Amino acid sequence: MRKMLKSGIRYVYFSTAFLFLFTIQANAYIDPSVMTYAIQALAGIAIALGTFFGLYWRKIRKPILHFFNLDETAGRETESDELYFYDASCMKEERRITLSLDSPDKKSVKDKGKFGQILSDLVPALFITLSGCFMLCICAPLDLYFNNKNEFWFNTDILVPQLIRMMCMIAPVVLLVYLLIRLINKKAYYISLVVSVIAFVCSYIQGNFRIKNLPPMDGSSADWSRYTGENIITLLIWIAVGTIVVWIYRKVKDKGFASVAEVVSVLMAVILSITLVTTAIGSRNVIKKALYVATKDGEFKASKQDNLFILVLDALDAYTYDEVALAHPEYKEWFANFTYYPNTTSVFPFTTRSIPQMLTGKIFENETDFTEYSTDALDNAEFLRHLEERNYQIGIYETELSYNGDKLSRFENIRTDDVELNMAAKNTFIKEQFKLVLFKYLPYCFKQYVDCNTNSFISMIWPPPFRTDNWDFYNDIHTAETEYIDQNNFRFIHVEGAHVPFRYDKDMNWISEDEGSYYKNIEASMTLANAYIQKLKDAGVYDNSAIIIMADHGSRILDEEEDELYKFNPIFMVKGIGENHEYRVDQAPLSYEDLIECYERLMDHKPASECFDWKEGDHRVRRLIWSAWLQEDHMIEYTLDGHASEFEKMEPTGREFNR
Repeated sequence: MRKMLKSGIRYVYFSTAFLFLFTIQANAYIDPSVMTYAIQALAGIAIALGTFFGLYWRKIRKPILHFFNLDETAGRETESDELYFYDASCMKEERRITLSLDSPDKKSVKDKGKFGQILSDLVPALFITLSGCFMLCICAPLDLYFNNKNEFWFNTDILVPQLIRMMCMIAPVVLLVYLLIRLINKKAYYISLVVSVIAFVCSYIQGNFRIKNLPPMDGSSADWSRYTGENIITLLIWIAVGTIVVWIYRKVKDKGFASVAEVVSVLMAVILSITLVTTAIGSRNVIKKALYVATKDGEFKASKQDNLFILVLDALDAYTYDEVALAHPEYKEWFANFTYYPNTTSVFPFTTRSIPQMLTGKIFENETDFTEYSTDALDNAEFLRHLEERNYQIGIYETELSYNGDKLSRFENIRTDDVELNMAAKNTFIKEQFKLVLFKYLPYCFKQYVDCNTNSFISMIWPPPFRTDNWDFYNDIHTAETEYIDQNNFRFIHVEGAHVPFRYDKDMNWISEDEGSYYKNIEASMTLANAYIQKLKDAGVYDNSAIIIMADHGSRILDEEEDELYKFNPIFMVKGIGENHEYRVDQAPLSYEDLIECYERLMDHKPASECFDWKEGDHRVRRLIWSAWLQEDHMIEYTLDGHASEFEKMEPTGREFNR
């Protein structure tokens, strides 16, 4: 009894340790409106688990008991299998006839048939396949979506059916592979189960606990030589898990390990399900995410009255632009009448946080969910209200607005009705989703071979969206007709500019990324900006237009070995209505906190020199809010007491904004 108690305690200990070791910690607020659904989901999981163990308990218990050195017959009274009969015809002597039950040898057991035996052997493969596909095709994409909602335009109504379709496409193929291996060699099949369990557990660990240092999934190239340490840790994890699994296999043999594989699959599925339900509850607002698409409608509208055009060239750094401009004296002619402000800082280092601030002036400080902040900022922006009051038609050509409200109708090019996945792109959608999953779950040494880009999903919207890539906009400049309107006009156009991938030469021709560079992308961006200005001139609206050429943030490499980026010095050029002078450079200490004031003054027909209270020579300490890529829940406030390009003068204030 004492021995059984000790063994039982050991069994409970290891089971509990396994559960806690492979459970993701998730802090989520659960309100009464969703608690019922969570309870139902967990109850469903419990019922499914109970059903499984009820059906397969006899098959599972023997290898488990054997593994923990437990005797299932210990302390139990056993009866003989022999049956006794007394022959009543013999009165003088007792005659006992003993009949023994036949032993289940190979000859007496009914032959299941080869096909039935193969199907029986494939049961653990079915469990592993369903559980693994559930992790990779359902849980992983939904987890990526819930935690990076601002990177995707679609909602769960579009995503979930495609994920189910992906699972239905992949699972049969995997099962077919198992079947072929089983038909070829039974021993090889059980070895494949061992390999599958190792890969399953290691991939789970990799995709959920080894993802903090992932490079951006925005098409930019990463320096994979920096991940030597991560590769070593990954190798150690695989060796440790592999050693444990192989040791278990040697202990319990083929049939026993088949049961172990089934148990591991079910436990992993339960853990993944609980994690997914918890994450979904915490992201319940994302599930109801509003759909919209920024179309090209009115892309080149122009007014004979007042125009305010803002062209945003993504990631175009002012400091690097100065180097490029030295080799291109023609820029002074291209941008005559503009005033260039190289001493300008952005507030944020990345697009998603920068764009709402550039349009509304409101700075995000992690006080709430970012989508809630962005929606509220756009709905209540005084600048946008002033545009409406002054009878401006408003077009926002921006694919990275994070919005979940119902007031997008103020932007004439944004569609909110009948927005869906382009049916012609369904398979491409699945392919891109699977690439994101592989990028997250593969060991670091294999991630570099997965070309994934979250921006690729934009082209899959129906109706066709405005596209941010330079070539598409450049082509529209030369082919689309100018539309004239009888009221004031505002256009905010955001294109990829100098952002990765580096695929343009200075004349906006496509080149391979091996030939491209940040320097060449800047040259291409200025060629594009000049073409846009020339189109306004050809349309006869240049003189009655205020024009801003800017970036959402900078992107200067400070140390090529560490690949650190200084992103707070964007290009910023301004031309007011009716301005006529040579190209100017003004070193006034500006910040993107001044943008709304600049817009309003341009609408009042002020020249660039009167758009800001700050003048060249003024001393100013500016505010910067830093965060790492896709880790914006932790933001740190800095100040810059110096020129916008003097990154070494950035000092933390001690304030942090965390969620």
